[in-house]
Amino acid sequence: MTQLLRDAYRYAVLSRKFEDRIIHMGMAGEIPPTLHPGAGHEVCQTAALAALGPDDKVLYSHRGVAYMIARGTPLTAILADIANKEGGTNRGKGGVMHVVDVPHGVLGESGTLGGGLVVCAGVAMALKRFGKGQVVAHFFGDGGSNRGTFHESLNFSAVQRLPAIFFCENNGWAVSVPTSESTSVPDIASRAHGYGIPGVVVDGNDAFAVFDAMTTAVARARNGDGPTLIEAKVVRLAGHYIGDPQLYRPDRDLAAQKDPLPGFAEALIEAGILERADLETIDAEAQAEVERAVAVVAAAPLLDPALALQDLYA
Repeated sequence: MTQLLRDAYRYAVLSRKFEDRIIHMGMAGEIPPTLHPGAGHEVCQTAALAALGPDDKVLYSHRGVAYMIARGTPLTAILADIANKEGGTNRGKGGVMHVVDVPHGVLGESGTLGGGLVVCAGVAMALKRFGKGQVVAHFFGDGGSNRGTFHESLNFSAVQRLPAIFFCENNGWAVSVPTSESTSVPDIASRAHGYGIPGVVVDGNDAFAVFDAMTTAVARARNGDGPTLIEAKVVRLAGHYIGDPQLYRPDRDLAAQKDPLPGFAEALIEAGILERADLETIDAEAQAEVERAVAVVAAAPLLDPALALQDLYA
C-alpha cells in the first residue's frame, strides 16, 4: 500500500501539471481547447486506480487525464491525441475523450453521457466468462447517474454478479446544473440498495479512504460476489471546459472549494510515506516530464487528412 499511495500522489501531481500545460496551450491556440479539466478529482482518481491490478480494465469519464496517467499511458500519446497528431493512442482522431490504451487496460469512454455504464457491464460479462479473476472499473459523474443506462447496468450487473465497480465522482455539478436540483437523494450510492449491492459513500479528498473503499470493492468483484457502487464526494476546482467562466456557480460555492492535493501530501508525510523534501523532487520531475512530452508532440506531424477514414472498420 505504501508504494501504491506514493505513486498515486506522483500521478496526481503529474496530472495537475500536465493539465495546466494543456490548458495554457489550448488558450493560446496551439492545440484544440477540448479538455474538461480534472483539477480537484486527481487524488480521488489515482487513489482508486491504485487498488486495481495491472490486468484489470478501466472505463473513464471525461473529467481529466489522471485515469490514463495512473494506468501508464505516456503523456506524449495523450497530448498527441488532443493535438490531432501522429503518436496518439487513436492516431490523433478522437481527442482526449477517446484515449484507448488497451495494453494498459484503458478501454476509453463512450461518446454519449452514461453510455460507458452499459459498456462496463458488457466488459464485466466478458471478464466473468474468461474466468481469469479480472475486474473492470467505470468512473462517471453525478450527471451520468441520472441516465437510464445507470439503472439498467447496475441491475444487470447485480443479477449476473459481474466483476464490476461503478465509481461515481460526485462534484455537485452536472455541467452547470447542481446535483441538488437534478437528483432526488442526497447520496447517489443509496440507489445501490435497490439492486441488492453495496453502496459506499467516501470522501473523495481522502486518498486513504478512497483506496480502502476501492480495495474492498475490487476484492468483492474478484471473488465473484458482484458489483459495488462507490460514490466519492469530490470538488471541481475548474470549469466544465477550458475557458468556462462558471457564471452559474455562486461565489460562496467557488470559495468553499479546497484543493485536495496539498492535503494528500500532508497525509503521506504524517504516515511516513513521504518526506517533505520528496515533494519538491516529485514536483520538479513532473514538470520536466510534461515539458519533454510537449517538445516531442510539438515536433510531431499533424495527422494526414488522407488517413481520416483509416481504422474505421475491422
